Amino acid sequence: LRSPPISSFHMISSQRKREIELMMMYSRFRIAALAALLAMPFSASSFMLPSAHRAHVGISSISGGYNEVIVPTTKYSSARSSLNLDEQDATTSLEGMSSPSSSSYGLADVEVNIPTDLTIGALVDETTSVWVEENTVSLDDIIRDLDGIPLSKEYFAEKMGISTENIESYTCPEKDVFRGFMSNACRVRLLPGGETAFYKSIVFEELDHAQEKLKKSPHKLARDVKSYKVVADFLSSKACEEVTKKAGVHIPKCYDAQARPDHSDPMKSKFSFLFADYAPWNGWYQQWLLQEDEECKAALTTLAKIHAFFWNGSSFWDDADAAAELEASIWESGSYVQPKAQGFHQYKEVTKEWETKRLKFEKELSSFDYWDNLGERLQSVAKECGHQAHPFANDELAESYRKYRTFTHGDPKQANLFFRGKTSSGSTDDDYDELELEVGVIDFQWSGFGLAATDVAHFLMAAIHADRLVDGGEEAYLRYYYDELQRYLVEFGACSTKDDAIRHLSYDTFMEQYDTAFLDKCRLVIAYTWARFTEPVEKDDEVGCARTMNKTSYNKSIPNVVWLASRCDEILKSRGV
Repeated sequence: LRSPPISSFHMISSQRKREIELMMMYSRFRIAALAALLAMPFSASSFMLPSAHRAHVGISSISGGYNEVIVPTTKYSSARSSLNLDEQDATTSLEGMSSPSSSSYGLADVEVNIPTDLTIGALVDETTSVWVEENTVSLDDIIRDLDGIPLSKEYFAEKMGISTENIESYTCPEKDVFRGFMSNACRVRLLPGGETAFYKSIVFEELDHAQEKLKKSPHKLARDVKSYKVVADFLSSKACEEVTKKAGVHIPKCYDAQARPDHSDPMKSKFSFLFADYAPWNGWYQQWLLQEDEECKAALTTLAKIHAFFWNGSSFWDDADAAAELEASIWESGSYVQPKAQGFHQYKEVTKEWETKRLKFEKELSSFDYWDNLGERLQSVAKECGHQAHPFANDELAESYRKYRTFTHGDPKQANLFFRGKTSSGSTDDDYDELELEVGVIDFQWSGFGLAATDVAHFLMAAIHADRLVDGGEEAYLRYYYDELQRYLVEFGACSTKDDAIRHLSYDTFMEQYDTAFLDKCRLVIAYTWARFTEPVEKDDEVGCARTMNKTSYNKSIPNVVWLASRCDEILKSRGV
């Protein structure tokens, strides 16, 4: 495809004429497009190695619905485009173009002439309409090392243990890119073999959210620097290897971790990670929120395995070297929620923030009797709950809670969990009743020592849809987790028998710790995270769910907001508050 010179861009004069032309040439176009695509070597599709001075062209494979043409560059502007496609010729019409320069790039028999200052995401469907996506950033900002140099195929070969002779190139489709508040990442596919990995880049100076923290909460930058060091240290530890091998917990292998923390100037800190990939073609998937009973229970079983494996007095602690390494690798007191990580000022802001944040949910919450006083009541116990939910951040409490001390994930939201179905030994894929779920766990930034009940409260509040928690669902999942924990405490040597495990941690004690952790997390939600609730999404809204995949339940689901606030009220009342 070649566009005319910019000075000669024009638009179709008649929509009807366009419809007639499209009907006449559509079948010819599909054949021509398929022929052009098949003429390209597969290594040319989706991605070409980055350069700051050229556009990058990628064409995805043809499917029944549509084909994507992604042309990312380091700059972008707003424009709209339409294509007249003919077997012999093609012209491109653009509006809103800001630069007179353009460049041409060949891909086999297909040639595209595009202004170099534009990033274009094109959708070619049955009407051959094309548009430009605003603010699309190129992969240049991700797929490079900490010195800004594009990653080479030799890098992947060395880190992943693959011969360079077996790697001709690699692709990084934009659809497999993740851009978060504090990191960017993408899936890398090596060609021609098809092996994949997940590359994550954290360059503080290039992250808008880091810039915002520098202005409003500079203490959190130092915290975040350490959090990425925790990831690197834990994933390379013997403890991680042991819980994967002996407890059967799926944690992605870390092929490479590069850390350049700058404690004197956190904004200059840089990190990168190359992980084994939870690829969808290997059966792995994620959920917007957990809505299936099997998924909820599988995740709780995984948490029970992790907690029991590292429980105080378990067999793991017999290996003095592995124990010492773990102690040095993770947070002394884990959890994203804990006041020490968020700031002790939150204790005093719950009442004020409730008065303003509740207005986002006035229609749903104003009829409840806690509408006027929930914030004030929660603030009255916030400090006490913060200490008790995270006792290992407090020297005075640490020793009295030591018997319950274990490794906690610290942020077990649904976005940090992957699922994959597998069949039991001797069964087939058709034996649905025998189907089991494997759970993959990622993101150990906030992993440290804590209480299992605090981890479980975080999981239930952040990862599961409210439909599963009402009408006794929450209590059923807590009982399920508790039973699983008792089982694995015996299996991993923390307790000798099930009766011993029950005496060690009674259900009543577990529930008391859970309720305390629930109230503590409500402190965080009301005083801080509800500021991020910008749009309610229904569970059957596929587009909205995809857009809010990384958000926690209470930041996107109205039913979860109602459930959380109502349970907070119930727990406070049960304690006479």
